[in-house]
Amino acid sequence: MAHRSIACRPPRGLRRAARLGLLLGACLAGTPAGAAASAGDAAAQQAVLQLQAAASAEVVPDRTLAVLAVVAQGGDVAALNAEVLRRLDDALQRARAVRGVQASTGGVATSPRWVDSGGSMHQQGWSVRAELRLRAADPAALGVLLGALASSGLQLQSLGTQMSAAQRERELAELSSQAIAAFRARAQAAAGDFGYAGYLLRNIELSGLQGEQPQPQPLMFGMVNAARQQPPLAVQPAARQVSVQVSGSVQLLRQASPGAAAAAR
Repeated sequence: MAHRSIACRPPRGLRRAARLGLLLGACLAGTPAGAAASAGDAAAQQAVLQLQAAASAEVVPDRTLAVLAVVAQGGDVAALNAEVLRRLDDALQRARAVRGVQASTGGVATSPRWVDSGGSMHQQGWSVRAELRLRAADPAALGVLLGALASSGLQLQSLGTQMSAAQRERELAELSSQAIAAFRARAQAAAGDFGYAGYLLRNIELSGLQGEQPQPQPLMFGMVNAARQQPPLAVQPAARQVSVQVSGSVQLLRQASPGAAAAAR
């Protein structure tokens, strides 16, 4: 006996609700039995974790920074500017003669000097100030130079440290590798702890080198006495902690069941 199949298509025109219900039931009965269940299982098997890992190291910056000031005060502003620029140029040439020291000039500022006289402020001359910036790889050589410049009347304003470009790139590459390895180990450990076979990387973000910015230490204005010979200053850069951080998400993967593996073969 031949069996007729029912086509699951919308009825033409208006139909009674009972007949429409029968047709819809026949269409649903014709869908593959495991399609809805498979979609639900796939959604249920997805487990996503947000993870972070970091690597850090104590690093001594390989550059030392110093800022000195040339200051002059008086009533003739033109003469003061000429004096400050002459002293600044002498100090600049003296610093550039020291091997391994990079020297440059900063800003030059001229400002009025105000004094309190009987409860009111009056201008009394001018003050001219210029900066000399030094950068050196040898802290000991820089300390000798700072003592000599202080003896000639320059005022030490600040000391600080800075990583060179080569040191920064070297630390970034090494810490990035360590942070990525730590992230992978954490992801694999989390997968095992939750009963999964492994993980699939969804997205990842790698930070730059953190903590490498120079940190100058301001000193008291005019703390170096220029009236007497200054010994070399003890300049010892301190270690600084730098780090790299990795953050991202991973999808945990279930191990295939023996039945599914056999069917795949």
